[in-house]
Amino acid sequence: MIHEHEKIKCSPKNPGCNLKTVIAAIMLWSDSTHLVSFRNTSLWPIYLFLGNQSKYMRAKPTTFAAHHLAYIPKLSNTIQDFYLKTFGTSATASVLTHCKRELMQAIWSFLLDSDFLHAYEYGIVVKFADGILWRVFLCLFTYAADYPEKILLACMKFLGNCPCPHCLVTKDKICKLGMKNDQGVCTKKAWVDTEACHWLIENVHRAIFEFGQSITSRAIKRILGPASLVPTRLSALGFNFYSMLVPDFMHEFELGIWKATLMHLIRLLYEVGNDAVQEFNTRFRLVPTFGRDTIRKFSSNVSGLTKLAARDFEDILQCAIPVFDSLLPEPYNTIIINLLFELATWHAFGKLQMHTETTLYHFDNCMTRLGQDIRRFSRDCCTKFNTYDLPRETAARAQHRGAKNAKAGTTSDVTSTSEGRKQRTFNMSTYKLHALGDYVKAIREFSTTDNYSTQVGELEHRRIKRFYSRTNKIGFTRAITKHQQRERLLHKIREENRALVKADEGALDPSTASTERPSLHFVDQEPLPNCPPDAHYQMSQGKKFHWELSAWLSRNKKDKAVEGFLPKLKNHILWHLMLSGEPGNEDDEFTQAQHNALAIVNNRIYRHKVLRINYTMYDLRWAQDLLNPRMHSDVMVLSHEDTENPHPYWYAWIIGIFHVDVRYRGPEIPDHAPKRIDLLWVRWFACHTHSKCGWAVCRLPQVGFYPQDDTNAFGFIDPDDVVRGVHLIPAFRFGHTTALLPLSITRRKSDNDEDWDWYYMNMYLCGSRHVYEVSWGGVGHKSTHEATRCLLDDHEILDKEPFTLENDCDPFQGTGEDDVPVEGSSSSEEEESDESGEHGSDMDSVDGGDDQPLIGDELADEMDEYRYTGLDQTLDKNEGDAEISGDEDALGPEDGKDPDKINDTVL
Repeated sequence: MIHEHEKIKCSPKNPGCNLKTVIAAIMLWSDSTHLVSFRNTSLWPIYLFLGNQSKYMRAKPTTFAAHHLAYIPKLSNTIQDFYLKTFGTSATASVLTHCKRELMQAIWSFLLDSDFLHAYEYGIVVKFADGILWRVFLCLFTYAADYPEKILLACMKFLGNCPCPHCLVTKDKICKLGMKNDQGVCTKKAWVDTEACHWLIENVHRAIFEFGQSITSRAIKRILGPASLVPTRLSALGFNFYSMLVPDFMHEFELGIWKATLMHLIRLLYEVGNDAVQEFNTRFRLVPTFGRDTIRKFSSNVSGLTKLAARDFEDILQCAIPVFDSLLPEPYNTIIINLLFELATWHAFGKLQMHTETTLYHFDNCMTRLGQDIRRFSRDCCTKFNTYDLPRETAARAQHRGAKNAKAGTTSDVTSTSEGRKQRTFNMSTYKLHALGDYVKAIREFSTTDNYSTQVGELEHRRIKRFYSRTNKIGFTRAITKHQQRERLLHKIREENRALVKADEGALDPSTASTERPSLHFVDQEPLPNCPPDAHYQMSQGKKFHWELSAWLSRNKKDKAVEGFLPKLKNHILWHLMLSGEPGNEDDEFTQAQHNALAIVNNRIYRHKVLRINYTMYDLRWAQDLLNPRMHSDVMVLSHEDTENPHPYWYAWIIGIFHVDVRYRGPEIPDHAPKRIDLLWVRWFACHTHSKCGWAVCRLPQVGFYPQDDTNAFGFIDPDDVVRGVHLIPAFRFGHTTALLPLSITRRKSDNDEDWDWYYMNMYLCGSRHVYEVSWGGVGHKSTHEATRCLLDDHEILDKEPFTLENDCDPFQGTGEDDVPVEGSSSSEEEESDESGEHGSDMDSVDGGDDQPLIGDELADEMDEYRYTGLDQTLDKNEGDAEISGDEDALGPEDGKDPDKINDTVL
């Protein structure tokens, strides 16, 4: 946007115009949606957003930032009648496909008419809200769409030999992700909308419409086949429109590469046997939740992959390392854990909502390492197993085959008998894998991925689905258009009325808002008002729930966790009173006389249910963690170790949230008035000193409880020292133990009086946690910068490692891994057959129809794996059979919240 703005500023002004100039960044989304789940009723809207608005506003449907630009129609059901009457023969599948492509381009030619092009070139004068006139230049900024629609817009063959809408990479070179020659192809062979390309398409048009050549003839394929083009082209726009097609994080990674990788990992578990799949499901059921909805409870059968949304696949990835650990034997276990670590790291970088040059540098290096790990996984792990369809894939294939045969009118016994499971290999030749290398460039040019995520368009689909329920279900497109215009008008009137009310009466007092009343044990309640955003923490001020300290200690004197409770409590309080909570001095011993001078008012300690921790995220927004001893009880504080290589954080499990009223009568403090002290009773975790962790070894940090006899097993911390909550996942491979602590009141009932031997510290909950742990991206986090420097040093060592097998090779002469056959990559014979049209690379072989050629096994596997049913899915977009089941399930991790409260964790 900065580049475009400077370009407009430097361009000559219109004669006689002295107005200041600004650009209006037009961001486009389009995707078909299924309006109902029981019929093929669908709508294909085009949404327009203005990039000048805040991305946080654009993400909320109630801000009405989305402008419904158009609803793309389908070909008429009577087109065959018209074609037969006009040409004397029925239209073939290839002709209908061409008509659908031309329809799409005709719609955009209609939208980008002469008025728009004049405004695009000379700008339009707009009077802003402050009364100042500006000349606004329209700028077509981004176009967000899934892969089939990108191919349609780019006028390319669906799943052709050159599947990328940005460069001329071929399928057999996709497996070289991150190598120098892969980057060289993306740079030197990038798609550019040139005059030569238009001249080529015009000649093809002449051959078809003047000389009668068939669209699928060898002559046409010989001209267009090498670049996977089609005989359709949008009119020249004066800029390279290929650059508008931004990456689609949700469909390309979460529902693309990661979903395909997860499915193949589950196939491997089925082949390993030994109840590996059952153990996989059991472990996921035991993964704790985190945050309000960051990590939700997993289904009881994760391996079934039924009705999972993009947010569910994201959660599975973030928690996958502890679950997969040791399910497969070595050396495959190490290969898989390394791959999962780099996938989670790449995902965290890709989801960041703020980037710096440093994070982009590490993101680029991560992409290189991910390419290495994927090739190693394919070469050294996948080839060692004979993997077959998952049960759900076998059932879906049989159902699809039965529906297809029923449509064709065949009733042979073949359709009713099972053909058995189909063997599956890990596919390394998909566009979605190649697209991972485009993200760093796209972020540099268009900012972070949440600006142009297709999730924004998916959220807007909910509005038109609501409108559909109010229509007569016949002429619903026109009715939906009217409803949308009326709603926008009513929204405008409502906002004007609100502005008048505020001007007349003033803003409402926040103190009049209703208070939250969180439960203690589903029956006990205590008030907890709204938290001031400038306070680091908040707990209730009530005194309803308390212990008589002496009586409670007497009742639990045999509990190992309660031993030394009172001395530790008084030591913590004295540290807080005398040293003002100075970090690192809590272990200082106080004398018995000082302990005796400290009195706990009424001998009571007051319990609370909830602790709120406010913190600043890496992108300088405020957020909040909600902690309580029953769940979400793990926290981290800055460590104060003097060792050579200290870990930056200490981790603790909150047993209880308390406050006490104390009075100190010693000479050290002149004020003897009672004071309130807030504190947390915690059980400390110890870092696994013999387990390496970090980016250099691709392992998560491991922590475990101190033994019961250790003086550091239990203690107290000041809530003000809590950095934020953490997500600890049991290290399932090590199992349970009762040796660390016998029966105790400090355990939850669900723990069955056992502890896990070790826990993994989950660094990949979201982009914010990933950057928070790695200090290079924590802009403004001065308090934690020095403490977390060791994490940055670890990553710098990794990035400086010389990848001689790839990074030192000639851009056009592969060495090392370049020459190693990779499972799933296309061979030269396959490439030749693809170019000659025998392998189903042309669009018509994908579309189906009476003259449909056979589809090659490799292409069929790719279509089936990513739920592509052909170009009809792209043009008719029946999403009931698409990659995901319904738009409601296609949303990202924020979908679980109210769409108008996507950022309701942000204060």
